[in-house]
Amino acid sequence: LKLVQLSNPTTPLISQEIAAESTLMTAAAAAPFGEVGTGRNHKTLQPLDDLDVDEEESCSFARQISPASCRLVECSTPSPTCADPPDDTRLEFEEFRKRAASLAEEYFCSQDIDGMIASVASLGCSAFHDELAAILLRASLDQKEEQRQTVVPLFIALCEKGQLTASELSRGFEKLVLNWSDLQLDVPGAPGLLVSFLSNRVGLLDKALFARLPEDLLTRVYADLGEAQQGAAQRMIQSHLAELRAFKAELAAAMENFFCTRSSEGLGTWLRAQCKPAFHHEVVLRACLSAFNGTPSLGGYWTSCFDVEGLREEKCRLVLDMLVEFHCPGDCQLLMETDVQIGFSRLLGALAEEMPDRDREGLSAHLVRLLAGALEKELLPAQFLKFARRLRYGGIWGVEVVRQTQWLTPLYSRRVWGAGDARHMRAEIQDTIAEYFDSRSSEEMGKVIAELHLSSKEQANFLRKLFVAGMERGEQVTTIEVVQELMGYCWSEAEVHEAFQQLRDIEKDLVLDFPKCRQSTDRLIATAVQRGLLKPSYMIQDAASVV
Repeated sequence: LKLVQLSNPTTPLISQEIAAESTLMTAAAAAPFGEVGTGRNHKTLQPLDDLDVDEEESCSFARQISPASCRLVECSTPSPTCADPPDDTRLEFEEFRKRAASLAEEYFCSQDIDGMIASVASLGCSAFHDELAAILLRASLDQKEEQRQTVVPLFIALCEKGQLTASELSRGFEKLVLNWSDLQLDVPGAPGLLVSFLSNRVGLLDKALFARLPEDLLTRVYADLGEAQQGAAQRMIQSHLAELRAFKAELAAAMENFFCTRSSEGLGTWLRAQCKPAFHHEVVLRACLSAFNGTPSLGGYWTSCFDVEGLREEKCRLVLDMLVEFHCPGDCQLLMETDVQIGFSRLLGALAEEMPDRDREGLSAHLVRLLAGALEKELLPAQFLKFARRLRYGGIWGVEVVRQTQWLTPLYSRRVWGAGDARHMRAEIQDTIAEYFDSRSSEEMGKVIAELHLSSKEQANFLRKLFVAGMERGEQVTTIEVVQELMGYCWSEAEVHEAFQQLRDIEKDLVLDFPKCRQSTDRLIATAVQRGLLKPSYMIQDAASVV
């Protein structure tokens, strides 16, 4: 693949992160941008002009390997661990959205990049900046051409200042891609403008995303170009669409054969022979959609041995096993992280539009089972569900499906339920403690604590809050018993000691709401020593530390 010659190699790119992760196949996406932060000398946002595609027209987009810079989620673990601190944001998500929308409107009037960056940083909600990207991209579509162009230097400056990452920008762009048909009702030229963000001459997003845009979106862009704009751009899109349609037609046949034979060998051989990795997200999408079909196949006798629901479950199992096999790292890996994440993202979007109302409940349950299996088999990280829910991939229906999936996979998802921020964690801990005193089930509390993946510091904080709740209820004995029962399983002796120390440290604050807190703490420590949770020598140390 011939690379586009950089007219000014010293000009800063969108971010060092994107430049580092881009492969040779996608280096053309890293075109420079003139005078970053000034809003001058930048390329007019137009759907892939001739200058943009002449050097690559003869090369197939389909043969581009999925680069890491196109990932929706940068996550190397299937679920958050105690090493991953919860997002600590100053604002609730809905309040942030309102503030961000107001800032976007103000920016397109003033075009003050430095002021916008300062305002964004002052919100203290960096965890929500994927939504900020979506809001800015959406707001730019409503602007006149001159104002619309200023969003590009703003994004570049946000990346350079550490206020936006490549994956956050990709997630925001993906939200608009999933909603493009609704966007064009308000902005008729929205499809072409979305594609223009992928232009080499703009240099905003990795152009490798172009090959991963939905077929219907590209078809609309091609139609909007019209006869008056025939040229390299139109020929390139026409050629790409023909290649994509041919691939999808052959994929449908290969997928049918996969279900008939219940073997992934033939499908894998076909994919390697095709050598079109940029279309591999379509494999994920087609496989998942095919699993929804509960009608027996004429070519597969085994399919007639199940009822509709049973056949869907068996197909779901086959699809997940096949995806795991193709996603397995190695020389023969067929599915990259980008393929899997975009494939499931498009699944949420496609089903939200096409799912029939008459069978929506049954199909929703099947999709929940599919997503839960993908999470448990480590195809998708739990963070993907968190972002998909917050960004509302698939609309209201998609949010509900993701929410149910999270509830079915608490070991992976409990730490990032809701917005996944510090407020959510505090609320979750308070609910867990309250539920324990209602049910007196130490087993259930231990299970929830394991699902929260608390760090050592968070464990000590949990214990301190449990002690306070026990003292307020006058149930010191019950509290000590559950702590002792879960010792070694949920917390260590050092964490218990730290919790008691924290309890002594906050006595002056507690006394305002709990006047007898000091006496209650003394009784709690005495009970802990009596029950063997603390050694007798601890009382001497405690007495020496109390003033």
